[in-house]
Amino acid sequence: MIVTAIFIYQYYKSEYTSEAIAEKVLNQDGYTVTLRSEHIPVEIFVKPEWINFNVDEPMIKDIQAAEIHNSTLLLDVVNRGNDIYFSFRTIFNMNNPSGAFIYNGYFTEEGIQTYTDTNVKLYDKNGEEIAVSQTGLGPGAAFSFGIEEEQQKLIKEGFHVKYNDFNVYNYMEK
Repeated sequence: MIVTAIFIYQYYKSEYTSEAIAEKVLNQDGYTVTLRSEHIPVEIFVKPEWINFNVDEPMIKDIQAAEIHNSTLLLDVVNRGNDIYFSFRTIFNMNNPSGAFIYNGYFTEEGIQTYTDTNVKLYDKNGEEIAVSQTGLGPGAAFSFGIEEEQQKLIKEGFHVKYNDFNVYNYMEK
């Protein structure tokens, strides 16, 4: 009886959890993925308490920064001494056999093609643009950037992140 229960649980976990569905959707394994909207504007306000200004403080992880099209953006922040690095990871909330999600790339028959550049802009509370350094993409639907020491005084009261490289996709079980 216990072995049967373990087998059923493992089968459920490998087929029907959000993580299992997301893996199948992203690999287009038994799911159809169609582009709904390109380059949707996403704006996130990074609160001052989320910013790690002291190099001796540990990384701040898993800040829920936004919910967009059944996708959660989590923020990790680390002060690396020469800059403060902000990394946004995407968690897909795919609990249904069909729905929508965001991804910063394109799905093709050959797989996923990501962008080659990061389209991210930063603004202080007054709308003044802040210089961005060391932008990055991935893994998955992640994007990141650094803010160097000389720019950090501009983010003391928080700042706005404007990112335009997410596409909205619909997915459906075949």
